Order: sequence, then C-alpha cells, then structure tokens
Amino acid sequence: MRILNIVSSNIVQDPRILKQMETIKKLTDDYIVLGKNNANATDERLKKLDFNYKLFGLNKSENTIFKKLINRVKFGKNVIRFIKEYKPEVIHANDFDVLFIVFLSRYKNAKIVYDAHEIYSKNAFINKFKILSAIVQIIEKRIIKNIDTFITVSHAARDYYRNSNYPKEAIVVTNAPIKYKIDKKEKLAKDIFEVVYQGQIVSNRGYEEFLESGSLITDDSIQLVIRGFGELEKSLREFKEAKNIKNVRFDPPVEIDNLVSTLSYSDVGVILTKGTSINFEYTVSNKIFECIHAGLPVILSPVKEHIYLNGKYHFGIILDEVTPKKIAEAILKLKENPELYKELKENAIKASEVLTWQKESKKLIEIYKS
Repeated sequence: MRILNIVSSNIVQDPRILKQMETIKKLTDDYIVLGKNNANATDERLKKLDFNYKLFGLNKSENTIFKKLINRVKFGKNVIRFIKEYKPEVIHANDFDVLFIVFLSRYKNAKIVYDAHEIYSKNAFINKFKILSAIVQIIEKRIIKNIDTFITVSHAARDYYRNSNYPKEAIVVTNAPIKYKIDKKEKLAKDIFEVVYQGQIVSNRGYEEFLESGSLITDDSIQLVIRGFGELEKSLREFKEAKNIKNVRFDPPVEIDNLVSTLSYSDVGVILTKGTSINFEYTVSNKIFECIHAGLPVILSPVKEHIYLNGKYHFGIILDEVTPKKIAEAILKLKENPELYKELKENAIKASEVLTWQKESKKLIEIYKS
C-alpha cells in the first residue's frame, strides 16, 4: 500500500501529523509525507523525525500576505507534480487547502481521505469575507461528494457538518496523544499550587483574562503560568508590569515531545478558547488532551467540545463565561476543595486511558485498509 500524506504545515510542529506518521509507518514501508518548509523547520527538529518526508519551499518566515499567497501557489504546483510522479494508492489530505490541491491534480487512482483539522470555511481569515466563506463551503461540499472518507477532529465539528448538509458523514478521529508512561518527579515547590496555560499565545484564547485573574487572587501559594509563544506575549508582559501582577510568570515554550511531561509538574491546566467563530466554537484544542494525559483537572471555556468531553469524563470545571473573575473563582474552588480536586484529577487519569492515539489510530488503519 503506497500512502501519500499531505499537509501545508512544516510537519515538525503539527502534533496530528506526527501521530499520523507513527501509524502509517507501522502499516507500510511505502509512504511519504509532504509539507511546507518555513523558519520553524530547524535542522534540530528535522533530525528528530524518523519517517519519510519532503518539505517544499524555503526555510524562511512568510512576513506578508503576498509572500504567503505566492508560496502557497508554488507549494500547490509542487504537490500536484509529486502526486502524478509518486502514483499513491491512498492520499491523506489534511485540511481544505490540501484537499483542493488534490482535486486540482485530477489524480484518479487513489483512495482520498480528507482530514478536516478545522472548519476551514469558518476559520479566522476566511470568515472575514462572507462571500469567500460561502464559496469555500460550496467547493468543499462538492469535492467531498466524490472522495472516499471524511474525517474530523471533534464530535461538535461532526455535528456541524451534519447539520450543514455535507454530503458525507464525518468520522471523528480526535487529537488524543500517544499514551506514554510519564516519569513524574517531585514538584520543586510542594507548597505552590500551580495553574498553567500552555500553548500559542494568540487572540481569542483567553490569555488576557487569565493574566488579569492573577490580580484577583490574594492567596500567595497560587502561581499562574503562561507557557508558550505568540503575537500577544509582548502586550501581556507589558500589562503584567503595568498592573504589577506578581503571581503570574511567563515560561518559554517546550518542544512537542515534552508538552505532556512538562504539564505534569503543574496542578491545574487551563484552556480558554473563545467561541468567537464557528471554527473555534466547534473544533477542539490539542491542549485539552495534553492536560488530561498529564493528570490535571482543567478549567475550560464553554465551547461545544469542551462541554461534550467534560460531560462524558468529568475532569474539569466549565466556566459560564471567560472573565478574570470566573477564572479566579474556578482556581480558588479547586485549591480550597481537596476532595473535588482529587475527584477531577482521578477522572482525568481515567480519561487518559480512553482518549489515546493508540485507540484513535485504529480508526485510521481501518480507513486506509477498507
């Protein structure tokens, strides 16, 4: 079986692609994944990859929309040429931009698996232009009608596609991590109750409210941590200094293979994605699964998949709304109620035995083989 996996990311920072490749390489020796080069695909990160891959483009950042557009066109041309030369039996197309490239290739001799990581027609950029959003959705539905399998990342997204009359039922393959045994060491400061928000520090994720919640907490034993990188980091640091918020610290990002183990040193995880778009409301962050695998109770924003997962596994607290006051109240509730904390922590550990890539990947194998 010759499998061609395609994504328009740099591969090295895409947890879903890395997990897919672990599954594919166990299934066949005849495979490759295509990705798009950029400045984050460093030699150090690429050396860690133990599967067949090829990156198109330059190892540089894309600073303008014009550069992004030109590089996207070049990427598409390279992918189409590669498809025709490689002659795969299975093409795994990650997200709509890649699905559209596969469609343009007119290659007919492969099973097409479309993997929607997000609701592409409703993402932050596309949804700014209502006509463009409508056009993308019309094209997406038309292409899906003629592919073999449609996959998505969350139950809420599946329901969205169903209610929006997509021509195929989406199969849910979550972003659950590969289950590893964590060699957890003792916390350096046992008297500190650490609450961590780990990920890309970008808009509509509740980082501003999380930082400000620190100003409402007077318990000196509670430490809030923002760990990661992103466009909001500078303004958040400036806000912290201006408001003299002492109980929040910024930690540098960690590599993908250390995300869960690093989280496990903390006491509580936080995921505050706001439902500011259909995409954010219906899809789900990888971080929720990473917190669960780290054995942490989680404070969650009230988006649909958070509500679904917590309703099923009971590992956290769903906020009524993302405000500094509500976040602070949830933190104090977990700190001051040991029995509740213990119950949610135990439930997170139980959920981590169910929500694993080892189990999710069985669906993928069945799809490739069927």
